[in-house]
Amino acid sequence: MEKDTRTKLIETATPLFADKGLAGVSVRELAHAAGANVAAVSYHFGGKEGLYHAVLEYQFEPIAAALENIGAMPSLPPVERLTLYTSLVAGVHHQRPYLLRFVHSELTSPTAAFEAVVKKYIPRIFHFLHQSLEEGVAAGDFRPGLDIGFAVISLAGILNFYFIAKPLARQLLPIGEFSDERYVNQAFAIYLNGIRRNDHE
Repeated sequence: MEKDTRTKLIETATPLFADKGLAGVSVRELAHAAGANVAAVSYHFGGKEGLYHAVLEYQFEPIAAALENIGAMPSLPPVERLTLYTSLVAGVHHQRPYLLRFVHSELTSPTAAFEAVVKKYIPRIFHFLHQSLEEGVAAGDFRPGLDIGFAVISLAGILNFYFIAKPLARQLLPIGEFSDERYVNQAFAIYLNGIRRNDHE
């Protein structure tokens, strides 16, 4: 089935915005890439900024869905909850390969979408990870002296940096068919080993 104009605009605008930024892409270029009339951008999104907002929302959709799915299992122990989250990370980056490029761009040169979109999702992720680690400490699974805020940032860095540095990693490592999943699984195993409570604590 042929995609509707709105979907085409979002899909074709994604790599253009990721490569050139919001200011670097014209409405005419966006419409031409989607095979649409210039007026379609205003009709569907109210303008270029509205389309950019929609693209960012599209980038974060898989993360929101993952958190909702995990949230639907409230009895899941903290370790299993974090394990499930990390197993979904590779899938999210596979579905949205431009996600981290947008996040980095918004963190270093924020647009109006930073407040409207990015700050809507990043705190959700932080809260989920913080709560899971906090419950893990309370349950005796993780070290009692764990600085939970730093532990959240550490986990985010461990899981995401590989996908930022992947072009370099391709030159240094033999990249196999399931290398993303292998990396995420091993990285989390190392992280988990570092935060687990040991017999002396």
